Amino acid sequence: QEPNVMADEELSARAAKKGSLSPSSSRGSTTESSTLLQELKSTISKSVQNKVDSILQDVQKFSDNDKLYLYLQLPSGPSLGEKSGSLDLSSLSTAEYMHACNWIRNHLEEHTDTCLPKQDVYDAYKRYCDNLCCRPLSAANFGKIIREIFPNIKARRLGGRGQSKYPSVGIRRKTVVSLPPLPSLDLKVTETQSELTDLVQSYNSEVMEAACALTCDWAEKILKRSFNNIVEVAQFLIQQHIISSRSARADLVMAMVVSG
Repeated sequence: QEPNVMADEELSARAAKKGSLSPSSSRGSTTESSTLLQELKSTISKSVQNKVDSILQDVQKFSDNDKLYLYLQLPSGPSLGEKSGSLDLSSLSTAEYMHACNWIRNHLEEHTDTCLPKQDVYDAYKRYCDNLCCRPLSAANFGKIIREIFPNIKARRLGGRGQSKYPSVGIRRKTVVSLPPLPSLDLKVTETQSELTDLVQSYNSEVMEAACALTCDWAEKILKRSFNNIVEVAQFLIQQHIISSRSARADLVMAMVVSG
């Protein structure tokens, strides 16, 4: 019996020793867990943090079985979210990408105290693409290009849950939109002044003809009718009282009806 008593005493001593170590061990584990949470939190965006907080509020109402079911349903394997963070240019055409970059650089600028609704910016870009008769990028790819050009912008959550909006903070519309420079005529210095003038006038005439043709195409698309030239477009706008007929220019345009 004496060996058994000694064995029981040794087991009790080990248990007591283990119990005395557990509080400090628990505190160390809690500290490590808190540090890990802080490190993870610093690597994710504010919008993701807000989504996680919102999910946790719902999960707190779950029973233990509900929580276990949720845990078992969590997806495993590589995250698809990490892959979508970078812009895959192979899926975009060069023209689409350049149109988006040009529009962003010509219409937006960095400004720390201003925020713009993402949807409003994307809608304006879509109207630009519609006028050019080109296909716009998806909202996701368009947003990625904006973040590439303006890496300092952030998303801020506005509104309650279910009605949240995430405007872009740090950009604004340009107050002055600069027109792209006209292409160089690449004229020779040896040409006479009259030849230069003729070339410039010819070039300007071609530009005006192209602009008038594009305007007619746009008017036919918007007004759902055909026009032979820009004069007919102007006459229609005056006749429908879309623009005022009380001006010298309107009188001149309408006089073409009589002479024509």
